[in-house]
Amino acid sequence: MLGLKGNPLPSDLLTIYEDGNGTQRLLTQLLDNLHAGSPTVMPPVRPWLHLAHPERSKPGAIFSLMCYNVLCDKYATRQLYGYCPSWALDWEYRRKGIMDEIINNSADIICLQEVETEQYFNFFLLQLKQQGYDGVFSPKSRAKTMGEHERKHVDGCAIFFRTSKFSLVKEHLVEFNQVAMANAEGCEDMLNRVMTKDNIGVIALLEMREGCIDPSFNSESTPRQLLMVANAHIHWDPEFCDVKLIQIMMLMKELKKFQEEESHSFRPGSSGSQNDQPAIPLLLAGDFNSLPESGRLYLIGSFKSSLNAPLQ
Repeated sequence: MLGLKGNPLPSDLLTIYEDGNGTQRLLTQLLDNLHAGSPTVMPPVRPWLHLAHPERSKPGAIFSLMCYNVLCDKYATRQLYGYCPSWALDWEYRRKGIMDEIINNSADIICLQEVETEQYFNFFLLQLKQQGYDGVFSPKSRAKTMGEHERKHVDGCAIFFRTSKFSLVKEHLVEFNQVAMANAEGCEDMLNRVMTKDNIGVIALLEMREGCIDPSFNSESTPRQLLMVANAHIHWDPEFCDVKLIQIMMLMKELKKFQEEESHSFRPGSSGSQNDQPAIPLLLAGDFNSLPESGRLYLIGSFKSSLNAPLQ
């Protein structure tokens, strides 16, 4: 109860308050009439994390990466975000702020999660192509079972890259429920838990262009360099911690498999042993729905030793 009885209220608010379910309706009315003006306190500037610095003794690539869960429109409900005005949850309002954030940060590689299929093709890709990017995208596995109208509202993962610095060599989709089916012999309980969760990961194998190489070196003498970029969205529900762990295990296994296959393809004359393969560096981004100190993120870190390449 707000205890407003007997307090002077404007007639329009008093009418709402005295109606059935008046308290909730009044709160909603006040919330929805908050105006988006210039805030007195600006949100903190997002700090860039510098993962490595160029070594002046050898050629190096210089680029930046941005990772962002854009919150799919169908998940931005008043039931989940009751503290937000309706206009702040509206996709037309939010997508402008999201695109402003992306463009202002001007990262060379952009990894997005919860991107609706229709919004990828009709908004994100169109807008970012004008800024010099190209991209790859895949929706969640359920899209395969839907009609055209329903499929366009399925969300998925997208990777964008600046075309002046990178070109696309190959893309690869990791469907966790399909990987589980292929490795489920004798693990029916695991399959039953994982199969209904259709999260995915997307891998883009990129080749670095001249614009990515440190200009202090002669690009003609620089060997061809590839880069693996992976973007994944792990299941959200805290009640399914085991599913999250299994999905991350499958992701890391698929990354290692893809790396080994492409390393051998990159240098087909090698003997095939791990030490003979060129190191294709890996950038792993995503929404892992896990706390920094969780065992799931520890597992990702432990895979560094099994990958024949740097993992960031």
